Amino acid sequence: MFVDRPGGQLFYDIVDRTPGWLAAPETIVFLHGVGAGHELWAGWLPALIDRYRIVLIDTRGCGRSARIGDYAGWALDGLSDDVLAVADHAGIGPFHVVGESAGGTAVLNLLTRGLDRIRTATTLSTAHRGGQIERVRKWRADVEANGVPWWSDQMMEHRFHPGALTPEQAAFFKARQDASTAEALLRKGEILLETDLTDKLSNIRCPLLMMLPDRSPFVTPDIGVEILGAVPSSELCIIPHSKHGIFYSHAAFASGQLRDFLARQSA
Repeated sequence: MFVDRPGGQLFYDIVDRTPGWLAAPETIVFLHGVGAGHELWAGWLPALIDRYRIVLIDTRGCGRSARIGDYAGWALDGLSDDVLAVADHAGIGPFHVVGESAGGTAVLNLLTRGLDRIRTATTLSTAHRGGQIERVRKWRADVEANGVPWWSDQMMEHRFHPGALTPEQAAFFKARQDASTAEALLRKGEILLETDLTDKLSNIRCPLLMMLPDRSPFVTPDIGVEILGAVPSSELCIIPHSKHGIFYSHAAFASGQLRDFLARQSA
């Protein structure tokens, strides 16, 4: 499905395999980060689809969403508003939201508005402030000099330990990443560098689960500890021997953590 947004259309997919006797299944909206696509959440579905409707968004400039020309006009608020636009278009009431990396930062920004519409939030490999992510500062020069596939090769090393994926899984992820629009990925990186939500974290009211790798070159565990101290209803899970791409490499574990988290909130 497509929803019109300023400058182009966003694609999203709804996966609803909930049984007919579940009268009002809850919905989880997923938002990926830089250089990814909605199909990469597939490993999360087995743990969730018996109880939850799943909405998977292709973020701006990725997958089947439009290659929007005005990249310079993108801002964090716009990426956050995309989540609400999809929820409105799909006719979704209160929902749970999951975001990874830059998608997680957009989710945190959305949470700082204190919306009752969001029941819970889960973030993976996510920072609330980006000024310290030095590696992102080199992206534009690297992409302009060497191209997106070269950047993608470097990112595979940053995302995954050797052996974390099967060859087929790695090839599938790399193909999605290689297809990224250069300006889209660069602008998202620049948005991260411009972001500092520190003073707004206390506005977050909904339960928040954070999952962080212990070896990401972009987001360190102390970022999660900082958010944990500022958001009362928050939990932190550090995943050992993992790099930045935990939403993909550790999908089975992470989706199980989400399932348990949602069960605790319902209880």
